[in-house]
Amino acid sequence: MTRRDSTPASTPETTSATTGSTRRKISGRLVAMDGLRFGAAAAVLLYHFTATSTVTGYWGADPANAFPLLNEITRYGWLGVELFFMISGFVILLSADGRGIAGFVASRVGRLFPAYWACIVLTAGLQQVWSGGRQTNLTETVVNLTMVQDLFDVTGVQVVFWTLLVELKFYLLVLVVLAFGPLTRNRVLTFATLWPLAGWAAEEFGAHWLADWLVPAYAPYFAVGMLLFLAYRDGFDVVTSLLLAGGLVLCVMRVLEAAGRASDLQGVPVNPVITVMILLASVVAVWATTLRGRTAPPRRVAAVLGTVGALTYPVYLVHTQFGYAVIDVLAHETTRTVALFAAGALSLGLAVAIHYGVERPTSARLRRVVQAGLRRCSGALRSRGLMRAWDDVRT
Repeated sequence: MTRRDSTPASTPETTSATTGSTRRKISGRLVAMDGLRFGAAAAVLLYHFTATSTVTGYWGADPANAFPLLNEITRYGWLGVELFFMISGFVILLSADGRGIAGFVASRVGRLFPAYWACIVLTAGLQQVWSGGRQTNLTETVVNLTMVQDLFDVTGVQVVFWTLLVELKFYLLVLVVLAFGPLTRNRVLTFATLWPLAGWAAEEFGAHWLADWLVPAYAPYFAVGMLLFLAYRDGFDVVTSLLLAGGLVLCVMRVLEAAGRASDLQGVPVNPVITVMILLASVVAVWATTLRGRTAPPRRVAAVLGTVGALTYPVYLVHTQFGYAVIDVLAHETTRTVALFAAGALSLGLAVAIHYGVERPTSARLRRVVQAGLRRCSGALRSRGLMRAWDDVRT
C-alpha cells in the first residue's frame, strides 16, 4: 500500500502556489504528515501480522485467538491504506504544483522505483530460501519490475503491490490535468469532483474497462486529499467546503463497503461505526498536520519525523513476505510476542538498508536522468510542431 507520495510513496515538498492573479510561496516540509504516513504504515503492518487470515498458518492459530486484545485494534489497520490515499491526494498535488509534466514524472519515478526494485530483488532472494510465501518465477519477477504487473494478471511479489498500481493511475490522471496547464483552483475542483463521479458512473453502467482505470473504490479518498490541499493552499471557501463534505459522504459509503469485505477476509466482525469514526479521524489528522506547515518545527522533532517519513515507503514494501517468513520460523520456537517484534524489527531494518543503501544514492540521479530524457523528447516533438499544435488546442 499506495500506495502512498501517497503511494504510501509521497513526500511533501516545498512548492509555489498560484491562485487566480496572486502567487504565494508555501515553504517547509509538512513533517507532521511524514509522521502520519509512518503511522499508517505501522497500522497496515500490524494488520497483516495480527489480523488478516493470511497469517493464520504462520501463527498456527487464528489471529483473533493468537492476539485477542491487540486484534481488537489491529483488525482496523487496513484503513491505513485509505489514509495513504488521502495523504497522496494532498502531497502529490503539492509536489506537482508549479512543476511541468517532465518534472512531475521525473520526481515520481525517482521516488518510487529505486526502493521498489530493491524490494523485488530482496524478495526474489527470500523466495530461494523460504517457500512459505508468494512464489513467482523469473518471468513474473521481471514483469513485477514494471510496477504494472496487475495489468498482465501477474502476481505481485509482495502483497501490498496492488496499491502501487492504484497510485500510478492517480498519477496518470494528474498528468492529464497538468497537460492543460497549472493546477489552478478551478482545475483542481473540477478534477476532484468529476473523477469520483465518473468512476461511480462507469461502475454503475458496466463500463468495466473504464472503472478499472478510474478506481471508483478509492477515488473519493484521493479527492478528499486534493480538496484538503486546495484548502491548505488557497483557504477554505463555500465551494471547496461543500465539495469536501460531498467527498466525505462518498468516502463513508466506500469504507462501509470495504468494512464488509474486511469482515469476510478476517473472519471477525468489523464494526461499521468504529470504521467510520477512524476514517473521519484520519481526515482530521491529515488537515491537522498542515496547521504548522508554514512554520519551522523544532529541529529535533523535524529530524525524527523526516527520518520515519523516509522509511515509510520501504517498510510498506517489504513487510509482508519478510515479516511472514520471520513469523513462520519463530512462532513455534519462541513466544508470539517475540516473533511479532522480530518481524517488525526485520521490516524496519530492511527499510533502513533500502533507504540509506539504495534510495539516497540513486533517487536524485534517476530523477535527473528521467527529466533530461523527457525534456529531450519534448524538444524533439516541438521541433516537429507536435507540441505547438497541442498548445494551440489547449489555449
